[in-house]
Amino acid sequence: MSAPGYNGAMLRLERLRQDIQELSRRVIERQRRNAAELKTIRRWFDAAPAAHVIREQVTSAQRTDRVAQPVTDAPVGAQFTSNPSPPPNTVVIGVDGSQIPPDHHATVLYYVLQVGGLIFHYNGEAPFPHTETRLYFEEADLYDAEGLLITTQLGMRRTVAELEFLADLVESERRRTPDTPILALTDGPLLWPYRPGDEANRSRDAYLAVFDRLQAAGGILAGFVERPGGRYVVEMARVSQAAGDMASAYDGIEAPGHLDDQALMAEMLAPGARSPWFARLSETNDIQARRGHEIRFCYLNVGETGYPVVARIDAPSWVVEDAGTISLLHAALQHQTRVLHGNPYVLARAHELALVTSQDKALLESVLHRALMEQGIVARPSEKARQKAYLSRRR
Repeated sequence: MSAPGYNGAMLRLERLRQDIQELSRRVIERQRRNAAELKTIRRWFDAAPAAHVIREQVTSAQRTDRVAQPVTDAPVGAQFTSNPSPPPNTVVIGVDGSQIPPDHHATVLYYVLQVGGLIFHYNGEAPFPHTETRLYFEEADLYDAEGLLITTQLGMRRTVAELEFLADLVESERRRTPDTPILALTDGPLLWPYRPGDEANRSRDAYLAVFDRLQAAGGILAGFVERPGGRYVVEMARVSQAAGDMASAYDGIEAPGHLDDQALMAEMLAPGARSPWFARLSETNDIQARRGHEIRFCYLNVGETGYPVVARIDAPSWVVEDAGTISLLHAALQHQTRVLHGNPYVLARAHELALVTSQDKALLESVLHRALMEQGIVARPSEKARQKAYLSRRR
């Protein structure tokens, strides 16, 4: 028997035909504009001023919050290569997280954070998987200061939990192998991404405290950002062009501004090569710099000839300032991404370990329901939740 009002309806693609055609037209138009902008920026890279001149140009610009600046004296168009794999005593640790968010329609209010990690040894030892799962149900965990159910706060807490778990694994491995280089890898950026606010500021302070732990343990902290987007280097080039002899370089380009760093670096970087290191000028990075953890980044092509795959690599200043550490990081990332064609092996496995599926949530709901029944409490999900569960099973 069908649920009331259920007719097996699915996405009506025929109603979207005109929008799909318009979307295709705009993609083609954006590619055309990107090609024109790319040609202009490539000319700038061919004759770019020295890195110290670019830093002066960028810091003198009126609006710099979306602009990068070079942090070394290497030419901004330089490419760097490394060994194909790291030394055999290297250890790489990757972490990732997942969650079940609080749901007003569930049997009871709670949320779950689960973090997975993998310790990978290059000396031939078998990888060590680790998982940490926590259930949160106190009112102080579930509601914000205004009495509203948390939303963005869960992302902050997961970000901190992932890094804390990473620090736990690094410290444990450091006790086991005191002299081993340990790469500590996260899935995503290292620059704190949340807007200022009471909980955001507290979470940011907790987050940066974990940077202190990782630095003290000798961990080589890095964030791997797949399909990074952003146009910080592109904007750096535009600011420098406007300040220098190429001020009119965009005269023949309609509405520049679509090209991003990923597309630029896909054209510039050879497979296995990385760019120089840059730093984003922002208030958040200034705050992290005052704590000793300014975030710097480079781009790395982890793809193959004819199939570039550009990732952004974030790292604190105390990692980037050591040439040997950079070489080890570069080599390890090349090797880790080779197996899965651009995705580091340790992060892929950490994701599998951390993943909370809809079946996991259904099982947890069933166990919670049974536990409440044993206490004489009758609880049930909302009718909306019951209908959604039924319809999802129908499909």
